Amino acid sequence: MFKALLNYFAEFKILKTVSKDFWLANLIQLFDGLAYFSMIIVLSMYLTDNVGFSDMETGMWQGVFFLFITAFMFAVGSICDVLGIKKSLYLGIGILGISRLALAVAPLFLEGKMLVAAVIASLVAMALGTSTMAPVVTAAVRRFTSKQNRGTGFNMYYLIMNIGAIFAGFAVTDGLRKTFGTINGNLAILAFGFICAVITLLITFFINEDNYAEPDEKIVNTGELKRPLKIFSEVWKEKPFQLLTLFLILTLGVRLVFTHQSMVMPKYYLRTMFNDFNLGAYNSLNPLIIVVGLIVIIPIINKFDVLKLIIVGMFVSAFSLLFMALPIEWTLAIPGIDNLNQAYTFIFVAQILVFAIGELIFSPRFTEYTASVAPADKVASYMALSALPMFIARPINGFVSGILISNYSYDGIRAKIDAGSLAYNQTPEFMWMIYFGLALLSPLLVVIFKKKLSVSAVSQPSEEH
Repeated sequence: MFKALLNYFAEFKILKTVSKDFWLANLIQLFDGLAYFSMIIVLSMYLTDNVGFSDMETGMWQGVFFLFITAFMFAVGSICDVLGIKKSLYLGIGILGISRLALAVAPLFLEGKMLVAAVIASLVAMALGTSTMAPVVTAAVRRFTSKQNRGTGFNMYYLIMNIGAIFAGFAVTDGLRKTFGTINGNLAILAFGFICAVITLLITFFINEDNYAEPDEKIVNTGELKRPLKIFSEVWKEKPFQLLTLFLILTLGVRLVFTHQSMVMPKYYLRTMFNDFNLGAYNSLNPLIIVVGLIVIIPIINKFDVLKLIIVGMFVSAFSLLFMALPIEWTLAIPGIDNLNQAYTFIFVAQILVFAIGELIFSPRFTEYTASVAPADKVASYMALSALPMFIARPINGFVSGILISNYSYDGIRAKIDAGSLAYNQTPEFMWMIYFGLALLSPLLVVIFKKKLSVSAVSQPSEEH
């Protein structure tokens, strides 16, 4: 462990060479992550408890929210390439701040159809703001890092993102819900997101977007300002992006697993356990394991082929669902587990641990890989479009989760589990078996297409270049 720490910090010594703008971009990521991850933990409860949607309606509107993010993703990267980093950040953060504040205050002043309309409009606006932030911040990380320290820079970006997720869980979510109650706590979390938006706007002011770490990557102004749709159409014609798109489609199944923590887990946790369950603390476990894992594992896994790491990470993430898919009676048979609460606690923690290891192997390499194969003048476009699998998976899971939760993890199911009156195909475990089958498809398909998706194949320049 001590040697791993030395290796890890030795790797990060290279970041002494980066400019202040790199750290400002990561500071924006930290505060935006605090707001985003705390919001996403309570979104399903907010829509049910504060707005009055049923489980089916909540799942549907979560799906619509992420569907709009997906739709905006198709164009927003190209828009950001035209506007530049600072203007794009001002735009995205401004929209996020207004929409978060509107969601926080709407239930206090509106009701009925007016409340529903205001919430839906705010969700659409928040989708636009959310779709802007990820590609712009990752484009900034690339711009403010050199070829020598870029890999380490993306490791740091991923580390800071997960530090934000840790505090968003146990500090922001649990802290505000315990202070203001479960209902008003949801509103306080959204108001906190507005405050984070104000802070990130101030940080953006001090960024110098013309500070290229690699001068030869600076886009030469030819006097022609390309329209976003033109950039978008050019990207789709490039061979590297066509092969990247194939890979992204194949990862959709396992991406469903990544969406469970925010879309399915909150209600699953509360309904199989109890209402004062430390929801935020359990959501903090995943990023905490990743932060520790970045210290211990990254110096080791950096030595392996990127595609192999992505495949292994997907398999591990998919198999994490087996803990929750097996009949709960099997877990109760483990020595030392004496009741249902202990059994569910065991499978919660086991799933989070194994999933976090898979995510740790998969995600950092995927981000760096996508940014590295992108042409210098289209980084935001590539990064925006590369995020599509997650945001396609989220709307799919939004609609699917509404159906599955209402049938297999509905309010009151714990009493039936206690009574032992449910067959396996009526339990939450059966819901997870369905998800496990979907998740396992991704790594299997990537293995089949491995040769076509090799790094050398994807990174070949297109004919137009």
